[in-house]
Amino acid sequence: MKQAKYPLTALVLAGLLVSLRAAPDPQKPTPPPALVQARVFRNFTLEDFTLEGDIHTKKDSYPITLRTHDHEMVYQFKDQPLQVRVLLDPMGATVFRRKGANDPWQQVTGRALVENILRTDLTYEDIGLGFIFWDRLVGVGSDSIKTLPAWAFEAEPPEGILSRYAKVRYWISSDYYAFLRVDGYNAKGQVVKRVEVNGVQKIGEAYVIKEMQVSTMIPGTEVSATRTYIDVSSGKPGSGLGQ
Repeated sequence: MKQAKYPLTALVLAGLLVSLRAAPDPQKPTPPPALVQARVFRNFTLEDFTLEGDIHTKKDSYPITLRTHDHEMVYQFKDQPLQVRVLLDPMGATVFRRKGANDPWQQVTGRALVENILRTDLTYEDIGLGFIFWDRLVGVGSDSIKTLPAWAFEAEPPEGILSRYAKVRYWISSDYYAFLRVDGYNAKGQVVKRVEVNGVQKIGEAYVIKEMQVSTMIPGTEVSATRTYIDVSSGKPGSGLGQ
């Protein structure tokens, strides 16, 4: 199988856009979930980059610097007293925040994880991608996302883990072991959050998100109530992390 390294998140894959509707075929089984989780984490190694861009909604825009290295991401909001740090390891994701570079990092836990980041559709849980590591995971069949073969899985939060979602369905490329789409569901089985990649760009030898869309959905519909976009305008090698 092909492998890929991603400087932002494993949601990037060679510019292929995500279809709005998907219907996994349960007659076409998936590999064992634990095997796929291990391969996804192995491929989830971030390039050493400093990226410039912004996170914006219809009303608000937040310029950011995003630093990535290995299994670490640091979001630095330029016009807001906020920095967010994400550390990934095979057992889970840990999210931290602080007001400025001279302040100590504080771990985000409990109900704070499901808080929205500033006035966006992103929560700390979303940005931490913790669902990758949920062990209550089942395969729901094979699918195709814009002609790209994929496996679909559904994950439920483990006992004792607070989540905004009753379950998360995600699609993994069977060629690249990378995420193609993520849907978060409420307890009624309705999609309430959707993540899509609208475009990518190449910096050096790595693909970088150019625009990612995070939508808060109107439950029971395919219509978004609000949207947040993560845009990356430029980047360069070297993050200063891990030194």
